[in-house]
Amino acid sequence: MHTETRASAVKIYLFFLFISLFAVSGCGLDIDFGGGTGNDDDVEENEVIMGFIKEIPDIDRNSNLIVRASVVNETVACCEDTTSIGNDFYIEGNLDPTAELEILESGNENPPLGTIRVPVFPGATVDIQDISIENGVTNYGYINVDFEGQVDSKNCFSETSKTGSIKVTISSEGSETEVAVNLTSGTNIERDDERNLPCEEIVEGRKIRVHKGELLIGKTVDAEEIEIL
Repeated sequence: MHTETRASAVKIYLFFLFISLFAVSGCGLDIDFGGGTGNDDDVEENEVIMGFIKEIPDIDRNSNLIVRASVVNETVACCEDTTSIGNDFYIEGNLDPTAELEILESGNENPPLGTIRVPVFPGATVDIQDISIENGVTNYGYINVDFEGQVDSKNCFSETSKTGSIKVTISSEGSETEVAVNLTSGTNIERDDERNLPCEEIVEGRKIRVHKGELLIGKTVDAEEIEIL
């Protein structure tokens, strides 16, 4: 019995000796008891702009195109991709809060064929479809956005309807971006395995992800799908 007691005491002594040696030597022993550092940002570090070049009748269809993104009023471009008419492009970088796309013909880059300026929410993926340029005028079919944020307020039109509106705040690098999100009869609201939930299931203060929201004028989005996180 005394032998077992002494053995237990020795084990306890060795454990605390081991801890104290690391503390004295500054070896950076990190014991995690379930806490976290915490991060108030809602979003990923980078943003994505992607799209489809449908038609540019002013140049040869086989020409290579450069799609370049830059922050407005800055001379250095963030990033770019090479594509062609009838193909997609994909650009990733620190693009928020505003970005300007220049579409150029490779080897003949000055002036650009056309430009597009769209709001890019922090951490969002922006999908610009059916881009066409003629005589310097740029048009596109629609813009879809995918982003995460926190619900500040909501206005459900009825207790059983999916229609209504919510205000979403995206926090990133100490700043906040407010987005108005419209819920229509075609909006699918889901949480875990539950789908087609009513607007009332969206709780203020909860984080959500808007999938395939169509960007309207300004910072307003018609949501096709909302995932409650």
